[in-house]
Amino acid sequence: MKLADLGSLGTDAPHIEQDLAGRVDAIFERCPSLQGFSIQDAAGLPKHLKQAALEGLVVTDIGIYPELEPAVTERVYDEIAVALLDFICARPDARSVLHGRTFVRNLH
Repeated sequence: MKLADLGSLGTDAPHIEQDLAGRVDAIFERCPSLQGFSIQDAAGLPKHLKQAALEGLVVTDIGIYPELEPAVTERVYDEIAVALLDFICARPDARSVLHGRTFVRNLH
């Protein structure tokens, strides 16, 4: 393989913002009651919230309407956490893109 060929490896991967947007859209599709959520750095949060951290980040301010049973709300949180953990594992720079972000359902 020539050096020029090496430079083209990985060019099929979507830009990180496009990748994140697609993953967040999929979360909202799977969770119709989810209206929005935020991602915060776990360092500044109380100890009981740090335990739920994903690579140093915590999902907070989950907005759900209409209100759901606690077990269903927990599943919505799990959907968010699994999707974001997958994103973090797939993209080494994901943490910096997620930190301090709020995601809100688009209304049409």
